Amino acid sequence: MPFIVYSCVTADGGVDWRSGSYDTLDALYDELRKRGEQIDRFYELPEAVDHLVSAMRGRLRPAQVVEFCNYLSLYVQGGLDLQTALADLVQGTRESSVKYTAEQIRRDLLNGVSLSQAMERSRQFPEVAVSMASIGEASGNLAQMLGDAAAYIGRIEEIKSASLRAVIYPAFTLGMMLITGLFWMLMVVPKLANVYRSMDVELPLATRTLISMSDFASSGWPWLIAAAGLIPVSYSLARRQRDLRQVFDRIAWGAPIFGNVVRNAQEAFFFQYLALVYKAGVPITEAISGLIGTTQNRHFRSRIRRIPEHLRIGLSLREAFQRCNIFSPLDIRMVAIGEQTGALDAQLAKLSTIYMQRVQAAVELLTKAIEPLLMVVMGAFFAFFVVAMLGPIYSLIANMMSSMGGQ
Repeated sequence: MPFIVYSCVTADGGVDWRSGSYDTLDALYDELRKRGEQIDRFYELPEAVDHLVSAMRGRLRPAQVVEFCNYLSLYVQGGLDLQTALADLVQGTRESSVKYTAEQIRRDLLNGVSLSQAMERSRQFPEVAVSMASIGEASGNLAQMLGDAAAYIGRIEEIKSASLRAVIYPAFTLGMMLITGLFWMLMVVPKLANVYRSMDVELPLATRTLISMSDFASSGWPWLIAAAGLIPVSYSLARRQRDLRQVFDRIAWGAPIFGNVVRNAQEAFFFQYLALVYKAGVPITEAISGLIGTTQNRHFRSRIRRIPEHLRIGLSLREAFQRCNIFSPLDIRMVAIGEQTGALDAQLAKLSTIYMQRVQAAVELLTKAIEPLLMVVMGAFFAFFVVAMLGPIYSLIANMMSSMGGQ
């Protein structure tokens, strides 16, 4: 599939430069003809150029996906067609990835492809956005479904951002401590060690330990760098192993403080998705079946995997939840109320809101719990350096004072 860079005369008489991959040159001519445009000049490049340009352009960020879906939703709700919406989006954005995606979808629509199929073919949208667009097309409520998809993606990003905030502060603090410690070990301690050796005095245990650590760091720094790089690589490779990832996710789920963030984030994601697709008319069994594959925590996934089977044999959603042994009594009670009153989507949405609030609270609690611990660690870290470095000096001064007093 060649990559073609071309200029064309638009319907209003202007000249526009574009690019894209086409099966044949005739496909490009057909597309322009449908738009009422004419090709001016073109340059046919190898397919590898398309891969290079795509890599440089990058994928749509979640915020851009939200804006994209909201943009289309507003236009469709206002009675305008998708071609007009996409054309205005192309003209109004400066983001190359958004512009290219809009052009690609617009081209697919001209060729008779549905919006949901065009979104899927672009590989720029999450599965939930494609599914909601498909539901909207089938139900005739595309504007509402696109808006709901944007709201859902935005909320999931809030959950991810909240979880990330809980990790950034301790990671930054520990990283700075490591950098400071290495600087002292490699640059400061060796010079002071030479001074202390020339003093010909017995060094305290803390000083001897620090000098030994500095000697090891100075001679074995390549091994330290290799170990620092090997740890995250090993962890990443281990998580690709199904059994090991199951173990890691189980530990994360049950962790004392950090586990609260993991559990609440996963359940907020779970209930938000169910509320969204069930409200759109998707059967609850089908909704949960589609959700299982997108659940990140393997431990949670293993517990909810059999819910569709329980529903197919005639159990209620409440009974299926009870058999999972992972949902709280509040979850089960609210689901039961939703089933009894016929307002299951509303109850699922309430559960999503509850867990979203719990995520925010868990992040704040985690931050507050880590701060004093980090202060203690940092205090002990710097106290060790101060005692180890200044101890010999105080010992030397004390010896000198005692010698002078003896004279």
